Amino acid sequence: MSLISDQVLDEIKKDLKENHSELFLDAFSDLEAREVLKEVLRSTHGTLLSNEERLNYVIQETVGLGVIDDIINKNPLVTDISFNSTDLIVETPEEKYIYDKSISEDYIIKIIQKFAYAVGKELTPKNPILDASFGYLRLNAIHKVNATYGTTMSIRVSRPRLVLTEKNFENFAPKYMLDFFKAAIETKRNILISGEVGTGKTELSKLFTSFIRFNEKVCHAEDTKESHLKVLFPEKDILSTLTSTSVSYSDLIKAFLRNNPVWIIIAEVRDQAAYELIQAVLSGHSTISTLHTVNAEASPTRLVNMAKMGYDIDEKALMDDIYRYFHLGVHVKKKKIHGKTVRYLSEVVEYLEGGKTLTIFKVEEINNQFKYEVGNYSDDFAKKLLEVGSEYKGLPKTEVNLIEV
Repeated sequence: MSLISDQVLDEIKKDLKENHSELFLDAFSDLEAREVLKEVLRSTHGTLLSNEERLNYVIQETVGLGVIDDIINKNPLVTDISFNSTDLIVETPEEKYIYDKSISEDYIIKIIQKFAYAVGKELTPKNPILDASFGYLRLNAIHKVNATYGTTMSIRVSRPRLVLTEKNFENFAPKYMLDFFKAAIETKRNILISGEVGTGKTELSKLFTSFIRFNEKVCHAEDTKESHLKVLFPEKDILSTLTSTSVSYSDLIKAFLRNNPVWIIIAEVRDQAAYELIQAVLSGHSTISTLHTVNAEASPTRLVNMAKMGYDIDEKALMDDIYRYFHLGVHVKKKKIHGKTVRYLSEVVEYLEGGKTLTIFKVEEINNQFKYEVGNYSDDFAKKLLEVGSEYKGLPKTEVNLIEV
């Protein structure tokens, strides 16, 4: 049962919009603004909201996202919340479940409308698809005129935190691979991170970014505000940008070249921007970029195919450039084991001139056991380590281990 009727909530919301519109909007994503708003509500609706539980309920239902806020606040690991016209589905890195309380379509529509109001958009029969980002939330909603069984909604939660860290890295891959990746960043290796959706490509890219030093400027581009690199690494020199309907990844990469970066980090390469990225690397910049491929060996071909979307290119010459100047392919996977989603490093290859690859690390999953195979890196990488005076001790001798998951 609701602590306060919907009619009273609507009256309070109307009052806030009319008399405290700026604070009302700020409180949608700013916790400090919510505290200020609480004081306003205490003074204007003191008798009704003298009870702290009622006051918090009003805040949640007026400037918050109601049950969405409740789910997120109770479990900081939640990454996705979706409504499929009938059920509210909650996902974390480890599980997926149906929310245990009945949620109506009308309630979901109110949440969508609140989100739309905050970003100055709308979801209507004439504008039946809503894409919007606010704070650490990204929402997609489809109006019931196009959704067969009723309004749908999907919210991606991207808090400014590191899911993959040095402390928990051994849940993802052996510790010696962490040391290898640190050495790769130290020598400014150009890295392509590949994998399917939800395998942890962005989290691995964020971990790699944590190894970059202050004196190496980073220019970073993404579609939606998910990485939060400036929040996570305030001590680093990072220029963070977002694409838009009028500014593409290609535009941003070109702009980066006028900002004197050492590193160009692209959240996801998926179109002709691949050509601009290749040209940036050829001009001496280092990159960490993610893309969707079936394995690390397929990444060069995928780059060429994407570059062809906007340019008339010499495929062989471009492929040769990729194998010469892009150094590492890193592939990540996920698998459901014992009811939990396990994300793991699948393979690491080194690209060599002549279209060859050298396998540095590979995992084979057999009956919920991981078989690790370790190779070695090239003489060129070894020379780079010497050039920078690295203290990296190298990979272990050939190893084949079965690790129980």
